Amino acid sequence: MPPDTPTERPLIAISQCILGDRVRYDGQVNTYTDLLSFIHSHFQTIAVCPEVEIGLSVPRPPVQLSSDGKQIKITGRDDPSIDITEPMEQFCQQRSLQLNSIQGYIFKSKSPSCGVTDVPLFNPQGEVISMGAGLFAQTMLQRYPNLPITDEQTLDTQQQRELFLQSVQNYREYSISHD
Repeated sequence: MPPDTPTERPLIAISQCILGDRVRYDGQVNTYTDLLSFIHSHFQTIAVCPEVEIGLSVPRPPVQLSSDGKQIKITGRDDPSIDITEPMEQFCQQRSLQLNSIQGYIFKSKSPSCGVTDVPLFNPQGEVISMGAGLFAQTMLQRYPNLPITDEQTLDTQQQRELFLQSVQNYREYSISHD
């Protein structure tokens, strides 16, 4: 089978909003034309949107990561009485297990569920106390520590995209040889 057929392409998961689907909290669609061309040329994809998959609407109130010093929660940005921590934690555990056959993941930056490194964590006074990963990205990083994981901002240049592709191919080859 020729290497450019879909069944020979590595399988990656990707934040559904990056694919241009209307799943963002504000109902807007961001366009990533060059990145999508690269993705569709090299990968098979599984779209994931934690917020929509736990049943939240589009549009919906924005959420953020917050902490009282004891636990990290995902709560409403403008309405702190909104708390989706429990359904999101359940989703994180179940969905991450279902993604055991992927060879890479492209997350949406700055998302309280999907950001990899750039998600602000707020204290009860609304001050940023640290930056880190969103709840679902954190779960994936812990469950699959060797999986190539990035976000759309990190794939801004062709060189960065080629490095991610090579990482995915290496991970795939290693996985196949150790099955």
